[in-house]
Amino acid sequence: MNLFADIFSVLTNHWQLIVSIVLIMLLSQFMLGFVLRKIFNERLHTEEYFALSSAGWILPLSLTSVIWLAWGIILPARIGAALLLIVLAALAIVLFIQTRKESVPGLNAVPWSLLTLLGASILLRFAFVSRAIVPLYFDSAQHYLIVNALIRSLDSNELPLWSTLTSSYYHIGFHLLAALIVSFSGASINDVILILGQVVVGSIPLSIFPVIKQETQSSAAAIFAVLLVAFGWYMPAYAVNWGKYPALTSLPLITFVISLAYRTLTETDTLSRGKSRGSMILLGLSTLVTVLFHSRAVVVFGIVALAWILAARWQRLSKLWGGVIFFTTLIALVLIILFIGTKEIFGLLFDPYWEKGLLVTTGVLFLAIFAQWRYPRLAFASLLVILLLLGALLIPIQVPGYGMLTWLDRPFVEMMLYLPLSLLGGIGLAGLEKSLQGLTHTGTIKRFWRVPYLSLLFIGILLANALAHYNLYPAGCCEIVGRDDLVAIDWVDKNLPAETRILIASTELRVLDTPQGAAGSDAGIWITPLTGRKTIPWPFQSDFSQQATYDWLCQMGLGYIYIGEIGATFDNESLSSQPDWYKVLLSMPRTKIYQLSGCPLPQ
Repeated sequence: MNLFADIFSVLTNHWQLIVSIVLIMLLSQFMLGFVLRKIFNERLHTEEYFALSSAGWILPLSLTSVIWLAWGIILPARIGAALLLIVLAALAIVLFIQTRKESVPGLNAVPWSLLTLLGASILLRFAFVSRAIVPLYFDSAQHYLIVNALIRSLDSNELPLWSTLTSSYYHIGFHLLAALIVSFSGASINDVILILGQVVVGSIPLSIFPVIKQETQSSAAAIFAVLLVAFGWYMPAYAVNWGKYPALTSLPLITFVISLAYRTLTETDTLSRGKSRGSMILLGLSTLVTVLFHSRAVVVFGIVALAWILAARWQRLSKLWGGVIFFTTLIALVLIILFIGTKEIFGLLFDPYWEKGLLVTTGVLFLAIFAQWRYPRLAFASLLVILLLLGALLIPIQVPGYGMLTWLDRPFVEMMLYLPLSLLGGIGLAGLEKSLQGLTHTGTIKRFWRVPYLSLLFIGILLANALAHYNLYPAGCCEIVGRDDLVAIDWVDKNLPAETRILIASTELRVLDTPQGAAGSDAGIWITPLTGRKTIPWPFQSDFSQQATYDWLCQMGLGYIYIGEIGATFDNESLSSQPDWYKVLLSMPRTKIYQLSGCPLPQ
């Protein structure tokens, strides 16, 4: 019962912000659904329109945030946000009145099931917020900094500090979205990031429904795929522990673009020229917005397009050559998985899908047999996507300003693998249903194993596994801020000079074979976002009792050293062992602030 109590506490404490975000979400969803209906008319079922608009609801709101940014040179941020959303609400009312006059496909149990799943998925995710003091990990501090910079520049009626944004570019789409909601709701930046992040995570699962439904015409199989995304593996939802909010926000948009592209290609011959052009414009706009949220989405789109083209050509081969290519692909996939397993830095890549998701992944691999049998092109394309995602992890690329990187990094690939696996699971269940239906008609097996009993069986096993193993709460490994830290940082804001320089703990950042720099390893990373004080990261293993370390600190003009409550922090004993060098200014049970003393005056 603690779960429901925690969710209720979040609803009670943040109800105004939650209502604001949900209303904005529904408004955006309705407007996108209206556009989709104008393009495809009755070619899609009601549940497909609902799922598609649920996946792409961020699109209209993102375009709104861009307009809001442009208005920033004329109107203060909060006034501009309020006016824009009022205009959008009025437009939605007009569109709603117009749709009431048009014929809309009737509702059935499936749309209501999807609506229930969406609501339940979002509500359950609020359990995470109940135990998160601030958004987790060092990435979140950077998100706060950029959102705050946007709001401050707009409040001063100036264009954003473009040099600042480009020098610390971090997938600006999410930050524009968060800044718009902060300005409209008046809530704190951290609360908006936490709540918005969980609403996005809760909406990710529905994004896969249209692809499965379009390919198989099985709502039960599509719902199974939705549940796979939601509760099959701890990815992609776990990425909120890493502060990967831009990447998470791009995931439903990526699937929306894929589904829209699939529908556009299949309906090319039936759509009028005007509607076909409208579909292509919407597809291009959606692709652009998705890249705005996460630049590596370009690589994902390229991988998906290449896999689909290769699968189409493979399907036209003779059985002999088709079989050779298929088994060659499987062997290549096994070899690349084994190779990646030998790389220490990539060791966590398969953890969500194997060590901690063995039952679900095994079930998906079983269903993949029937996926390949009944839906060969999509199944083979999914296998190719997995192979290419893993391959992109190993192919280097020189990026100006960032050095040598790879096409995709380990966290992003780990987050993305759920998509091809869920596709295989969904179409695999539909393929198994088809196979058993054929046997049922011939009397080979009993009718008990026909649809919907089979789907209910797999869904039941999936949910039982989720109840036993799925964790909705923050991961302790990624928490770097305690409650004492917030008190200490507030003390810094009120008592230390604005021009002061503070040393904070850091650790080596490694998501590739080579280090990618330093990352804040305790709450010190939040000092600059929350107080504006300058901070200097330094390895947390440093020995402050050494003369060389003390001399370096004096040369750098550092005045203070921060020791956080949790995370990888500085060694307090090495600091306290030299009272002539380091004076305790603030002492709490596990959080301390030292002041350097005795440094020689600069010549």
